[in-house]
Amino acid sequence: MTAHLRTSLALLVVLAVVTITGGCGLSENSTPQAIAPENLPPDLLNPNPGSSTTLPESPATTSIRVYFIRRVGDRDHLAPVERQVTSPTLPGDRIAALLSQPTALESQQGLTSSIPANTVLLNASVDDHNHELVVNLSKELFSIQGEELAKAFAQIVWTVSELDNIRQVRFLVNGVAFRAPDAAGVEQDGAVTTSDYAVLAPL
Repeated sequence: MTAHLRTSLALLVVLAVVTITGGCGLSENSTPQAIAPENLPPDLLNPNPGSSTTLPESPATTSIRVYFIRRVGDRDHLAPVERQVTSPTLPGDRIAALLSQPTALESQQGLTSSIPANTVLLNASVDDHNHELVVNLSKELFSIQGEELAKAFAQIVWTVSELDNIRQVRFLVNGVAFRAPDAAGVEQDGAVTTSDYAVLAPL
């Protein structure tokens, strides 16, 4: 290859590089430069980008009724109160809401609970055939006696009987069968119903 031909080829390579470089729009500046928005890729301008820090939605809640106690005249009666639960068809959720006790505002409005605050629901199971709920409570329930104990059972029975599939309630205390007293304090042999606490019915 002659020297003249080599020179011509070298010149063509240089011209090609210059042409390609110019077509890419590269800046001659050696320092970082801001890029105008119109020159950015569309994906970088997405006004609603996805986020890996999005928090999950809170479970939906449903309003139910639980029953506390209110003094009316010279007698105590059950009083319905609204509570929010995530599983309204589960008796255990309803009892747990009842065991939470009246709020400060509800207490100011004269609402009380005969169920001791430290009472724990151990479990609750439904006998669908007999429409019966078996409620197993902790022994702290026995920190009350007499009329207060009867009102405590009335609160629970009326609260769970809001469910269509519950007609009667049988009680266990620490897993041992317990004869719940009716409103008159008479121990019942077996399950109890809202009729056993009719004199305490809401007004």
